[in-house]
Amino acid sequence: MYHYRGAGLENVYLKNGYRELMYGNEKAVSVENVEGLHQAIAGVLIEKPAPLTGQEFRFLRIEMGLSQLALGKLIRVSDQTVAAWEKEITKKVSGSSELLVRAFARERLLHQDGHISDFIEMLADLDRRIIKQFCFQETSEGWKEAA
Repeated sequence: MYHYRGAGLENVYLKNGYRELMYGNEKAVSVENVEGLHQAIAGVLIEKPAPLTGQEFRFLRIEMGLSQLALGKLIRVSDQTVAAWEKEITKKVSGSSELLVRAFARERLLHQDGHISDFIEMLADLDRRIIKQFCFQETSEGWKEAA
């Protein structure tokens, strides 16, 4: 088995799907379909029943193509909080943030069709303004917010 460290995780091993090559006296390893491997790793992490470790959280963030700042904005924490989770300075990711990241990663990385990422991005872009009143009207389809 090959101890795969290319994902930044310490606990990933490959039974197959790689080749060992010799370059002179140096041994190198070539992994087949790295993108597919990373998608499989993401699927296992998203579905695992235990809390995410800092390394696992960082892996999902990087696979989604998000900076610490961008992810922090999506889940309404600072980039420093994300960094602390990833470095395991803070013991664990807060429950609601971990759930949001798993849901967002599931849709983005596993191509699970849905509207979770659109909804999270919309919420992240909302200004924190005070809305004094809401107006509704009854329609043939039930109550709806009035335009």
